[in-house]
Amino acid sequence: MAEEKKVISKTVNRTGKKLVEKALVMGTAKKKVELDKEKIKKLNEDKAKAKLEVKEVEVDKVGGEKAEKVIKEEKYELTIGLREMLKEGCHLGHKVAKTHPKARVNIYMAKDGIEIIDLVKTKEALARACTFLHNARKAGKEIVMVGTKRQAREVVKRVAMEIGVGYVTDRWLGGTITNWEQIRGDIRKLNKFKENEQKGVLATATKKEQSETKKEMIRLEKMIGGLTKLDKMFDIIFVVDAGFEKTAVREAQIRGIKVVAMTDTDSDPTRVDFAIPVNDDNVKSVNLIVEEIGRAIK
Repeated sequence: MAEEKKVISKTVNRTGKKLVEKALVMGTAKKKVELDKEKIKKLNEDKAKAKLEVKEVEVDKVGGEKAEKVIKEEKYELTIGLREMLKEGCHLGHKVAKTHPKARVNIYMAKDGIEIIDLVKTKEALARACTFLHNARKAGKEIVMVGTKRQAREVVKRVAMEIGVGYVTDRWLGGTITNWEQIRGDIRKLNKFKENEQKGVLATATKKEQSETKKEMIRLEKMIGGLTKLDKMFDIIFVVDAGFEKTAVREAQIRGIKVVAMTDTDSDPTRVDFAIPVNDDNVKSVNLIVEEIGRAIK
């Protein structure tokens, strides 16, 4: 009987010891997991902080040495919300039959055969695009606004002139980006015509020369009038309706120029760098988004 008690006592002691060891191991593992989580969190925070820093290289004119200046990016806070977007019809897409397969990720539902855009995703995408444009402008990047469809012409021209950036609202001239040297030559030509007109040089020419010059000025003004302040190739284009302005988007991709675009449910959002899923046919919707983009750039 005494021997049995000893065996039971030893078994209990062994089991207790194993349970204590197991508890200690589990406790250590739990602490390790918590430390790993904290480590990952810290790494993510450092990564996010690193993303918000842009390095700009400056050349010292005297010594010719390069000095790095770190510019901290600012997160742009939208001045419009979901209520304003809903009110202006930003959520109304095209008919279900016209839906682009890659645009489905931004669609909330279909109602009466019309796709309804998820405005939460629209707001997030708009905030990203505005932050990018805001910081790009701060860094001295050249931005051009493109809107040649009827619904966009007036607001794009007005906003672009207010904030002092280039614009194209009549027709995108093929080769504006890929054949920039030719376009820059036309810009200089138009600026020279305007200068001569202001100085009164044009008034001294013959009536035939005046007529031909004015016709050429009207033609150039229509095509490149919004780009006359540009001395070099621009860095970014903002486009109203990526599908409608496919030539501009394609040329920008060839030259590595960033594209920010409004994309409806009939457009492929993956073709541009910053896609804003929104109704790009309704005048009120276009005005709301373009004005917000303008505020971000300004």
